[in-house]
Amino acid sequence: MQKAFRHQSLLCRALALALSAALLPAGAFAATKPSDVGYGILYPEAIATADASGKPAILYVGRAKISMRMRSQPDANSEAVGAVDARDEIQIFGFDQYWLYCWDDEKGVYYLGRHNVDEITPLSPDTPAYGVVPNAFTAVTSADTSLRVSPSASADEIAAYPAGTRLSFWLIEDGWAVVPYRRQVGYMYLGDLTELTPVSPTVDYARDGDILAAFTTFYAVTHTELNIGRMENIRLGCQYIGKTYQPGEEVNFNTTAGPYTRARGYLPSPVLIDGGTVAGYGGGTCQVSTTLYNVLLQLPQGMTIVHRRPHGPGGASYAPHGVDAAVGRGELNLIFRNDFDFPITIDCTAQNGSLCICIRKGAWTPEAEETTVEG
Repeated sequence: MQKAFRHQSLLCRALALALSAALLPAGAFAATKPSDVGYGILYPEAIATADASGKPAILYVGRAKISMRMRSQPDANSEAVGAVDARDEIQIFGFDQYWLYCWDDEKGVYYLGRHNVDEITPLSPDTPAYGVVPNAFTAVTSADTSLRVSPSASADEIAAYPAGTRLSFWLIEDGWAVVPYRRQVGYMYLGDLTELTPVSPTVDYARDGDILAAFTTFYAVTHTELNIGRMENIRLGCQYIGKTYQPGEEVNFNTTAGPYTRARGYLPSPVLIDGGTVAGYGGGTCQVSTTLYNVLLQLPQGMTIVHRRPHGPGGASYAPHGVDAAVGRGELNLIFRNDFDFPITIDCTAQNGSLCICIRKGAWTPEAEETTVEG
């Protein structure tokens, strides 16, 4: 059964590649690479597109933000094979949570940190938007469990999650769920998960209520006054945005979830502004919009991003670099449109430090699913 799950998730990711502290300071992961960023899973699939000369299929081009060394391995301390200058064009054939897999016609394969390249665009209309690896499953923890740095019960713990926590993840490998966590990946024992639900492999395959795309970000559950406010704001933002949207409907996050005021129920909490944090009402809603943005990116043929702004050069550390979406006032907003010929439902769950958002086909409600299961 695990082989079947792995096969389905590998298929989803192959298509895509051919194709948190309450709020850590922006760029907190820029200086050092986490221990596991998904390279061992994602690089083999990306390099498998190589032609007879060894050149892989180039999916994206970007621009170097600074002058820097081309690394021979996905390791900041590895040998340099050359250098790029600021504003040089970068050919990209894949990525993981931290690294870009790059190609140079003279040097071959080399690596750059995601945070050092911007203006990344797909080379083909058939290539999905850059930045997110599709999540192939959702599940709920059936027991108190740990997210670990490697697939071993004796591995160090990244974070602990109580029973009843909902999350999504990339795939199942050797009895472990591979979970994208901030700018690395972690592993959760499959035996501690229940309600395992595959994301539909295609939109046409899905029936009403099926999950079309999913993504999870994680947040702190410390009981300081500001973080209590942040957790409540995340919950409230989910409540406002989590509903059904009709074909052709344009969704303005600020209009739907805002204004972020006390009158709307929001509390003071840390707000990320230009790479730093200040106290303000509604802090935490950017994590809701960012999580939703990562779900939308997985549906490029049906959900159109009309407007989106990042937080700044460092991004938001609870998501991989380059895929955050700031909300608040004016240009800080996320606007998207349902271009499917059917309604979609945004299904949000925020509890125990896990913010999981799914887009479902049709006008779905939890009560309807319970009725279907029992009936």
